[in-house]
Amino acid sequence: MNNIKYTSIFSITAMLIIAGCSDNSMDQETANAESAPVSYYNQLLPCTSGPDASPENMRKMIAEWNQLEAMSGDLVWAGGYAPKGDDNAQDNGWWELQWTSKEAADAGWEVWMASEEAQAWDKQNDAILECDNSLVSSWTFTMPGAESPDFDFSNFATETHPCNLNDGKTSADLMAVAKKYDNWVIENGAAEGYFYGIYEALDDDAMFDFLWANFHETFEGLDAGNSNFAQNGADMQASFNEVASCRAPADLYDSYEFRNLMSDAS
Repeated sequence: MNNIKYTSIFSITAMLIIAGCSDNSMDQETANAESAPVSYYNQLLPCTSGPDASPENMRKMIAEWNQLEAMSGDLVWAGGYAPKGDDNAQDNGWWELQWTSKEAADAGWEVWMASEEAQAWDKQNDAILECDNSLVSSWTFTMPGAESPDFDFSNFATETHPCNLNDGKTSADLMAVAKKYDNWVIENGAAEGYFYGIYEALDDDAMFDFLWANFHETFEGLDAGNSNFAQNGADMQASFNEVASCRAPADLYDSYEFRNLMSDAS
């Protein structure tokens, strides 16, 4: 089996027994639009469930994955995305890997592929989860100007917008609009924790130039945020439309954190 389960969660929305999301809200004063953007090298793998997939087996598999000696310390975050509803453009889910750099990712994969323990773990979990590493995609993930909020990442809501830059527009134009949006969020943001990220495609055959992802504590908060933007964000939307065009509707995912070494990486 050449498919490597180096990440993913997908169409099992009840994979984990999740504690209730925190009621702590984002401190808007700390979401300073003048903060320097933070970027990482991220990878996404599409995955599908096997015949033995269950919440218990998934929890066990993820716990074992985190304990493998082949796991790189430069893999600072990992999470999974299970499709929410029936309107997503793709019916598979995703496992996301966040690395400190492309060089770190390449080195991490080399160690992983050479590890007998890791390959044995992969094979024994074939019936639980199937991820195809030949379809891994690479992205520069940027959090423009705003720190992540104080909420429970064990279970959260994600909305992704696949987008293309308009003719003549560049990444710099996109980040300039993001900076303007940071100010809009500070002035108009809802109480519930929220942040966003921009995934700029690094692969030559990518279908989109970038993904705009909104992260909320809950889907109720996501709906409230979209309603707020619909009521108060017309000028902001017009500025964004000058730079990029996005596919509609957005894709929705139940989202889960599987690994977090961010405090060690900072």
